[in-house]
Amino acid sequence: MPLFDFQCIQCGTVREVLLSGEQPDPTTCTSCGAAVHRLLSAPASLKRMDGFFHKDNPSDAQLASKGLAKYVNRGDGTYEKASGSGPSIMSRDQLPI
Repeated sequence: MPLFDFQCIQCGTVREVLLSGEQPDPTTCTSCGAAVHRLLSAPASLKRMDGFFHKDNPSDAQLASKGLAKYVNRGDGTYEKASGSGPSIMSRDQLPI
């Protein structure tokens, strides 16, 4: 059975849920009762990238060399780019749901 991550749209709580093929996705947050949405995640086979694994802590330069961007949460609902290409600041309200 696969594991899926779900995030609350109101409080931001993320939880992992083990779902069989017949089970429906959860619709409400266990913390506050608001709606949740499924997060995208890479399959385990894609998490190993040349030179480092997903459990390693690659440098900003290593991430940028692999074509990835790193964003840091500023604590006010916005994310600031630390490395890579892309917008310099993103708001969590602008992220796809």
